[in-house]
Amino acid sequence: MAKDKHWSIETALEQLRACDYECEGGPLANNIAWQWIEGAAKVGPEFWPGQGVWFKTTATSASGKQLSGWEHFYIVGCHMSSDNERRFWLYDLSQDPPGPWHYGTVQIKGAKGRDLSLVNPEQGETK
Repeated sequence: MAKDKHWSIETALEQLRACDYECEGGPLANNIAWQWIEGAAKVGPEFWPGQGVWFKTTATSASGKQLSGWEHFYIVGCHMSSDNERRFWLYDLSQDPPGPWHYGTVQIKGAKGRDLSLVNPEQGETK
């Protein structure tokens, strides 16, 4: 397992399912605690506080040209929102490293999960 790999709850569960673990009562899929974890993962946030992610930022230069690139941030908050069709999670992002207490600035508020990446799409690398 790559130490520097960024994981989402879904990729972590996929890895555990692939291991075909056995509990004292039989296959992991029959374990009530495992069933609860899988159920919670379906409605809970995909990314967790303290986790590193990539987010595409865009700025306008003094000459009026649009500049954009993928930047590394940490999840420092998350909350659920909804529209007419579904519920979804929004994430607050900071470039300050995670710690027991986050005293830094939140640079991005309310980023949608679909706009976050576990790897830098420009380079295919984790940080």
